[in-house]
Amino acid sequence: MNIVIAGGGKVGFYLIKTLLPYKHKISVIEKQKELCEKIANQLNVCVVNGDGTNIEHLTECNVEKADIFIAVTGKDEENLIACQLAKRNFGIKRTIARVNNPKNITVFEKLGVDIAVSSTSIIADLIEQEVDYSGMKTLMKLKNGKVALSEILLSSSSPVKNKKLKDIDIPKKCVLISVIREERVIIPNGNTTLLEGDYILAASSIQDQQELKDFFLG
Repeated sequence: MNIVIAGGGKVGFYLIKTLLPYKHKISVIEKQKELCEKIANQLNVCVVNGDGTNIEHLTECNVEKADIFIAVTGKDEENLIACQLAKRNFGIKRTIARVNNPKNITVFEKLGVDIAVSSTSIIADLIEQEVDYSGMKTLMKLKNGKVALSEILLSSSSPVKNKKLKDIDIPKKCVLISVIREERVIIPNGNTTLLEGDYILAASSIQDQQELKDFFLG
């Protein structure tokens, strides 16, 4: 895969180092000459001393041949502009941007960046996944954080305890994936009866998680 990376600082350097064993063809564009020399000498990849927000420098880096363009400079505005130029001027289908301020993730996505990644947001999500909110835990977030896979432990006070699935109205925007009972994984159907102590795996949008919790836990 042909990958162009804008930004050769610590994040860019270790990203390159991580990707190289997978035999990707990697090119880097970086403003600081000393960083360019370090990357070229230590990682042996194509390096352009230039600005990822400059069309001429992007052209010099052969961005038009890239399968993926990744912007990981320390400035959100530069990462956004670089990704927009790569997509609009060079037709790159997949762009990824580092976002230093998690509040900018939605803005980046609305402005055409395919994947906006915030280390702050990732760490917060990992902490969130470890917190059990009275019987419900977020196991994973999908679709750029818009869909959640939740684990729900049915308690003795659950309003759906001892009821068959065909007799209850699961929220329309939620999907019941499986029921884990002791050591068994049950693929649910209409005749599956929910019991106290069951672990339910369900998928829903982030916005519908509260409704999912209310439905199964009351």
